Amino acid sequence: MDKTSKLLEILVSSIVGKDGGKIVKLLEDGIPRTVEEIALQTGIRASDIRRALYMLSNLALASTIREYSGGQYGIYQYKWILHKERVEGFIAQEKKKILKRLRERMEFEENNQFYTCGNDGCPKYTFDEAMDLNFRCEKCGDSLKPIDNSRLKEMLAKKIEEIDKD
Repeated sequence: MDKTSKLLEILVSSIVGKDGGKIVKLLEDGIPRTVEEIALQTGIRASDIRRALYMLSNLALASTIREYSGGQYGIYQYKWILHKERVEGFIAQEKKKILKRLRERMEFEENNQFYTCGNDGCPKYTFDEAMDLNFRCEKCGDSLKPIDNSRLKEMLAKKIEEIDKD
């Protein structure tokens, strides 16, 4: 199994569940198959296969081919194929989205000072929100104290660096 196939199997399993891996193994040979053919060969219910394939289709990792099967009534069959060539591009795109969100969160954490009362279930407030509340927790009424978010910022920086390396 090559790197792209392994990535696709992991990706699909994380998106659609354990049955996704079976579907990928069957379709990775590039031969288009109907949902019914996939069901017969994997033992997975057709409805679960359709759900998985529609999810992959929404991510542009699978698509259908319409084939005319002839006959008196002109029946069309829809066969599914995987697009292994799109996996690495999809992963790179998702990494960019994650990096953007992490950097936005880092900027938010660096540009704000946070306050909390320290009780479970109570929210944390930005300085402006705490000021509006006269440094009293809106939920429980206790006084708000500053939070040291340096560990969170370190963790965010480490995660950003880790993703940037890949």
